[in-house]
Amino acid sequence: MQLQQAPWQRARGGGLSARARYGFAIGDFGFNLYWQGLGLFLIYFQTDVLGIPAAVAGTCYLIASVWDGMTDPIMGVIADRTRTRWGRYRPFLLFGSAPLAIAFALTFSAPHLPLPWLIGYTLLTQMLVRALYTAVAIPYSSLSVAITRDSDERTALTGLRMQCAFLGGAAVAYLMPALADWLGGAQARSKGYELAAAVIGVLATCAFLLCFVAVREPPDAKGAAQPVPPLLPDAWAFLRVVRGSGPLLRVLLGKFLITFTMTMHTRNMVYFFKYVLGAVQAVRYAVPLLIAASVISVPLWVWVIRRTSKRSAWLLGCLATAVFALCLQLPLQLPLPLAIALLSGVAASTTAYAVCFWAMLPDTVEYNEWRFGRRDEAKVFGFASFTQKIAMGLSAVIAGLYLDHSGYLANQAQSPATLGAIRSTMGLIPAAGALLSLLVMRGYALDDAAHRRIVNALDAKTAP
Repeated sequence: MQLQQAPWQRARGGGLSARARYGFAIGDFGFNLYWQGLGLFLIYFQTDVLGIPAAVAGTCYLIASVWDGMTDPIMGVIADRTRTRWGRYRPFLLFGSAPLAIAFALTFSAPHLPLPWLIGYTLLTQMLVRALYTAVAIPYSSLSVAITRDSDERTALTGLRMQCAFLGGAAVAYLMPALADWLGGAQARSKGYELAAAVIGVLATCAFLLCFVAVREPPDAKGAAQPVPPLLPDAWAFLRVVRGSGPLLRVLLGKFLITFTMTMHTRNMVYFFKYVLGAVQAVRYAVPLLIAASVISVPLWVWVIRRTSKRSAWLLGCLATAVFALCLQLPLQLPLPLAIALLSGVAASTTAYAVCFWAMLPDTVEYNEWRFGRRDEAKVFGFASFTQKIAMGLSAVIAGLYLDHSGYLANQAQSPATLGAIRSTMGLIPAAGALLSLLVMRGYALDDAAHRRIVNALDAKTAP
């Protein structure tokens, strides 16, 4: 059974139209304004602006990540059980965008509170923004499964989505510190970050509303006539599917390893520029350059996938990441241009995982439907997001403990041990994660040919 689409959502060849493709992709621009904003600046904001110890900030980040991870599969269940005239997933873009923007601004606010109360406030606002982010992000990701079952179409859609995502990351990497300085000034940095976060929230809300308008869920993806299964039996049955789904488990584990190690790399980027390179002001210009390297590399990885396979592109990205990251670990005084060039190499290499992961994950939905008789679109994305966020939370707290153990002191000259710790989170640790991920993904066997056979078998079952 082929998915039905609105006429303007179909291209002449039968695939998705440009409007539907770009309309879907623009949503990830908005999500990465939030994702990269939290990833690049939240812990730095808490340690160097609010004065919270690094280990405490990392622990709060872990607690919020565990909470975030718990809400992901719950949101997957909710989205799969949703029935509205707009579909299962699009309503969350419409109604969740404004509350998410408000919560993001609160996360970067600084009320005048004693330190223990301030720590509690930052934890609660992190949990709030993460819950609202999940409520919009899981349904959005599930749209990529609902609107097309063609593996090549999904690869193209993922390529556009990743380019918009990286553009969103580049935008927030420049805008957040620039707006904070402009709106707050040197004497009111905390207020400047709050106002900057509010501006970012407005931009993200506009992106979500554009996505809502541009994309339609096919009628058979809405499932309006399908009975809603009982909640607990449905959830337990899905967990049994996860346990038996080899392709899904490999994708999740491979991405977990990359996420865990690259989170240290990303979280410590500002520290690396500030304390190792002595060029903290270069962050607002360097990080967008790194993200530009990712944007430029997306078509390359899409080309590699089409010429070889998603698995081959993943493995090649692992090797390239390890090489560039290990160069950052060399015991040399890195000039700023060389450091940025190596970091750009890491950024371009790790783009392979982003493209491959989001193109592979929808394919596992059809595999599970063929093998176990369950589709579980939103639940798969919710569980995948859960594993990623647990990896991020663990990474953040370990990175904070690692810095504190090395003798890190905010806004002071760091000891050689601390500089070495910061440097290893940028080089040795990401290289190790890439090589471990390579070992896991060597056994991934769900290629395009296998996926086409599965889709044909599913279509044959539903044909009249």
